[in-house]
Order: sequence, then C-alpha cells, then structure tokens
Amino acid sequence: MRSLRTEEVIGVLAALGTTLCYGITPVFLRYFTDYLDVWTVNGIRYTVGALFWLPFVIFLVGKGKKGPSPENLSRNVWKDARIPALVNLGGQVLWGLSPYYLEASVIGFVYKLHFLATLLFGFLLIPEERILGRQPAFLLGCFLSLAGVVSIFLHDLAHAGKQPVLGLILCVGATGLFGLYTVSVRLYMKDYPARLSFGVISLYTAVALLFLMFLFGDMSRISAMHSGLWGMLVLSALLGVALAHVMYYRAIHGLGAIISTGLLMATPFVTLSGAWLGLGERIMLLQFAGGATIILGGILLILARTQQI
Repeated sequence: MRSLRTEEVIGVLAALGTTLCYGITPVFLRYFTDYLDVWTVNGIRYTVGALFWLPFVIFLVGKGKKGPSPENLSRNVWKDARIPALVNLGGQVLWGLSPYYLEASVIGFVYKLHFLATLLFGFLLIPEERILGRQPAFLLGCFLSLAGVVSIFLHDLAHAGKQPVLGLILCVGATGLFGLYTVSVRLYMKDYPARLSFGVISLYTAVALLFLMFLFGDMSRISAMHSGLWGMLVLSALLGVALAHVMYYRAIHGLGAIISTGLLMATPFVTLSGAWLGLGERIMLLQFAGGATIILGGILLILARTQQI
C-alpha cells in the first residue's frame, strides 16, 4: 500500500471542505422558503457565486491560462465548459423544483443516489475509474456509505407517506444530472484551474438562472427583503456555491469523480447537525449511527484510492 500523494491529500481536504459547505446549505435554504420563491433564490445565489469568481476568470483568461501542459494551450475554456454548465443547469432546475413536491427527508435520501449515478457515468466514461471496482475496500465503502444514508433517513422515510410521482421523477432526474455533472467536470475541465473551471461554468449557469428568475420569479419579494435576509443569502451563496463548487472541483482533480462524490455522502450528517444547532431540530441515535457509518465508508473509499496501481 502506498501513501497518499500531495495532490490526493489536497483532494481529501477539499472534499471535507465541500462536505461542510454542502451540508450547511440546506439549513440556509430552509430559512429562505418563508421569504422567497425557488427561482429567485436560485437566481440570486448563483449570480453572487459567479460574481465572486468573475475577477479570477478575467485575470486567468487574460493571462492565457489554459492548463498545466503546453499541448492544452490551444483549448478554449468557454467551449469546454458548455456541456458541464448545461448539465449543471438542468440539475439545479430540477433540484430547485423538488421541494414543491417532496418532503425534505425524502429529498435528502433520494439526492444521495447521485453517488450511484456518478458510479454509472464514471465507469462508463472514465476508464481509469474502473479499476476501483476491483478494490474490496471501495465496494465496502460504497455499501457503508449507502447504508449510512438509509439509516439517517429511515425513520423519516417510514413516516413520509405516499409522495407524488412527479416529485420523485424531478428529484431522481436531478441526482442523475448531478452525477453526470461530476463526471463531465472530470472529462472536460481537468486541465483548467478549479477557479477558472467553476468561474466560467457558474457564469453560464447564473445567466440562465437569472433569465428563469425574471421569467417565473416573484420580483416583488426582492424589494421587500431586509438587510439580514440579504446577508444570509450572500453568505449561503459564498459557502454553498462559490467555495463549495471550487473545492469540489479540486477534490475531483485530486481524487477522481467517484471517490470525491463518495466522500460527500457525509453531507446529510452535517445537515442534521446544523439543523440541530441552528434550528433546534433533534437528532436521533439512529441518525448519529448513520452519520458515523457514512464517515467510515468515506475512509474506506480513501483506502481504496491508496490501493490503486
């Protein structure tokens, strides 16, 4: 067994940071539901995230930064980012619509199925990821991660009742697109700096979401927003959009799409902890056990990476 390379250590740290940012984001979104519609929240948050990285995009593009090797200098980041941006846009739209048809507990469980989508698209489109399928630690890590998610949401799912079919279709569709998005970033953006990759993709996505906001959003609510709400909205955008995505890209570059997504399986535990501290929601013993199982699964996924040839 070899030790982790520096690139992989950075990838692990980036994945942990992404887990924290993604995990706390639903707590923010829960807060916004009483004030804004989904189109307005999506439009504003993604625009803030895109504007945060815009100076880096201008600087890196102006500097002619195309990738780490000379053969990549002829590539165009604006062209390469189109497919990941389109997939990301579709996932964001379906994900934003899901809460109107499903309870949060069901959404949290179904969303974690994007790990399986990443596995499918990763094995299908990225040859170097297929070797992981022969590692016992990887298979056990996958099983424990999924078992942990089931444990966290088992009580809620048992009492959720019958859910609309349309909501399930929307949520499952979102998870599939997010899995494809992860793999598309690996395929199309691996030769670009993470800040440039997401900066360009976020600009494409933000423009489309702003268009949808003006088309379907309730613009009257924006004028009634108080400064505290604006502050929360901006903070959630910086953590959940600007920083989380770039750290996620960095994790993908260092660890690969499948391992990175597997480590993010701990996000429900972070969300439950944030809801307990910030919203006063209680966490059951079974949910704590599920979170611990997810963390163990993530450790095994890292172990599988160290066993690769």
